[in-house]
Amino acid sequence: MRVILLAKSKISVPAKKPISSTLPLVTLPGGSPARLSENWLVLSIDKAATQAGHADWPLATEVARAVLHYLHHDFHRPKIERETLELILRRSLTGIGCPAIARHFELISFAPSINLATLAQQAPFEILFFQQLATLVDEKVSSLASALRLEGLRACVLSLTGSASWRSSCQHLSDEIVYFIRARARTLSPSLLELTIW
Repeated sequence: MRVILLAKSKISVPAKKPISSTLPLVTLPGGSPARLSENWLVLSIDKAATQAGHADWPLATEVARAVLHYLHHDFHRPKIERETLELILRRSLTGIGCPAIARHFELISFAPSINLATLAQQAPFEILFFQQLATLVDEKVSSLASALRLEGLRACVLSLTGSASWRSSCQHLSDEIVYFIRARARTLSPSLLELTIW
């Protein structure tokens, strides 16, 4: 299980257009276009490799980066259909001598998200918050079993504690929420799950 905790920083850096903003949006059947990312491709490749009998395959990141480089520099359309993206990945995997992984490849469903700050406003007491959080995490992970993003952790904690500024009690509750989410997700035993909590 991969867990990514993102912390907001106040360091200013020169404005540089991130590669993700120059990549085409992925059009999904019955859904709104989704922003492509390296993690999304890596998780999809990892899943295909595992299904092909190659757990912990070491080249997933390199293949994902090569495809993203192509899309960034040579694909000049604002959107790409899911089927087209899957075809590009399958051809890339076959081209490097991994036809078994290519046969299993399909883009995993786009990662759903849970807004923790909104949930804290709807359930302002900790016991209600954790009950509703458990239900949402179960629902999202069961439907996808690949990736899940949770956002607004800081605002959520401040809301639940009634604090105007961050205190040690806030950090304790923040750690408790992160631990709860990880344990809940692990209970469902997904083969590939990335949690992004910020």
